[in-house]
Amino acid sequence: MDLTPDATSKVKVTVKSLIKRDSARKTIERLFMSDDEFRKPLDLRSRGFKDKPKRRGGRIYTKYARKVHPDLAVGATATLPTTAQFVKDIKSVEQYVSVEKA
Repeated sequence: MDLTPDATSKVKVTVKSLIKRDSARKTIERLFMSDDEFRKPLDLRSRGFKDKPKRRGGRIYTKYARKVHPDLAVGATATLPTTAQFVKDIKSVEQYVSVEKA
């Protein structure tokens, strides 16, 4: 992949194979969550889950909502800006994704 950092240009990232490493899955998930169109259904679902502070054993205990993880199946796509950190992250997971101009 020949990517150069440029915050104004965007690329289309597609998952091309099953993600086997947990660290790669986390990296791709973090990258995909920066795309508004990819993130929209997850935000809609998690909108109703609020943190619930309550008393438990005489102290305030907050029950936090569970994080909603995206489905990174083969073929999932996101359009992302090519920042310097993005280029570094994509090179670390390039065996699982394909990148093309948006």
